[in-house]
Amino acid sequence: MENVSESNLTGKDIMPVKFEERTMTSWGFFVLWIGIAVQLVAFIVGAQMYPSLSPGMILLAAFIGNGITAVICVLTGDIGIRYGIPYTVYIRACFGYLGTHVPGVIRACPAIFWFGFQTWIGAYAINEIIRVSTGFNHLMLWTIVFGAVQILGTALGWKAILKLEWIAAPVIVIVGFILEYEILRTYHLSVGKLLTLPGKGGGGMTFSMAVMAQMGTYITLALNIPDFTRNMRAPARGGWWKMNRGSAWAQPTGLILSMVVFVFIGMTSGVATGDWNPIDILVKIFQHNTFLMILGLLFVLMAQWAANSPANLLPPALIISNFSPRKISFTLGCIVAGVVGLVAMPWSFANYVSQILIVISALLGPVAGIMITDYYLLRKRKINVNELYRPGGQYSYWKNINPAGVIAYVPGIISGFLSSTYGFVLALVVSSVLYYILMKFWVARVYPQPEILTSKKLKPNDLYVDTEV
Repeated sequence: MENVSESNLTGKDIMPVKFEERTMTSWGFFVLWIGIAVQLVAFIVGAQMYPSLSPGMILLAAFIGNGITAVICVLTGDIGIRYGIPYTVYIRACFGYLGTHVPGVIRACPAIFWFGFQTWIGAYAINEIIRVSTGFNHLMLWTIVFGAVQILGTALGWKAILKLEWIAAPVIVIVGFILEYEILRTYHLSVGKLLTLPGKGGGGMTFSMAVMAQMGTYITLALNIPDFTRNMRAPARGGWWKMNRGSAWAQPTGLILSMVVFVFIGMTSGVATGDWNPIDILVKIFQHNTFLMILGLLFVLMAQWAANSPANLLPPALIISNFSPRKISFTLGCIVAGVVGLVAMPWSFANYVSQILIVISALLGPVAGIMITDYYLLRKRKINVNELYRPGGQYSYWKNINPAGVIAYVPGIISGFLSSTYGFVLALVVSSVLYYILMKFWVARVYPQPEILTSKKLKPNDLYVDTEV
């Protein structure tokens, strides 16, 4: 096995996780997805889509959009399960050792945005609890405090995040159902009555756009889901289904169920109050019952924390660490990502959440298409992991940039912005086709890629590199 400990491409936080070191079960992954998916963005999107769309159409869009995202997550998750490597390392094969920073930054930006946005929502809940209890009112103070607590918690690492999810997931689900019941009771609504309400159109929102917006919520995770699956228990050998069956049920079930339920709760709130801000809605509904108001606000706080750590802080921390793995630790990456997310004050764009999700889906669609094409269609699930960590290795391409990845990405993203209705699909298809042609008939021949041009079988030593760095 080649010693790559001196490589600038290695660092203890981005090395492969061996099968015997993995601790997360499929049930743990299911709980993790509930903790990630139950957050207030789903609530806000559900509230903002009404009355442009009917409640039935909003739920259908949530099911389809998140179903597509779940399928992509399962496909890309195989990279982590099979090789134990994170997203930021695998993408070196698609974009080169230096080019990897382009899709890395594109992936990190929406995560940092959502970290700041969801921290603000959680701080809004804290501020209301303190204001109702003591009269003290200082939203910015609680935004800084809540952000700092999340940064420190995430910096403790993967196992600490998973423990938080095991506590948070059942609590936020139960409280969520209580809130839905109270909203229905307070406003004399029923599920049947909600589902028969018509949409009024307008508002710049169509059904197809709603599907794209739903996909935009977690298409970010579809890229870096190997960051999670690399910690998942799985057979060390076997076919795709044998290795991925735990992931294949845990991800769709946890994501789709959670998103549909909380889009429904948000939509119910939007129909009942005409407002999309969950904090204002809770205060309005429970203004005469302080206990239920605080319970609801604690639910908001817990939901934001459970989603923010794994979905919006862990991924950019690894990406930032990848800029200099031996100098930038995961902890430092967490601090940088968190501080930028707070300083940027993304809550200033709170009125445009659905539109922002559509833009995100168009930006990330090409990266998803390139990853899936590279891994499944070109390399047939074969990666030389040693080369991913070796400077001057086979993924150097042209000056450490893969021209195929960069060239395919640009038309992909342009096509994504040409259509707000089918932006993600167009971006994914265009980038996939271009990348396949460029790699198969040009780049892989100029810069030899044995996995693509031959039927070479990987040797056991090709799967892992030394983890002592």
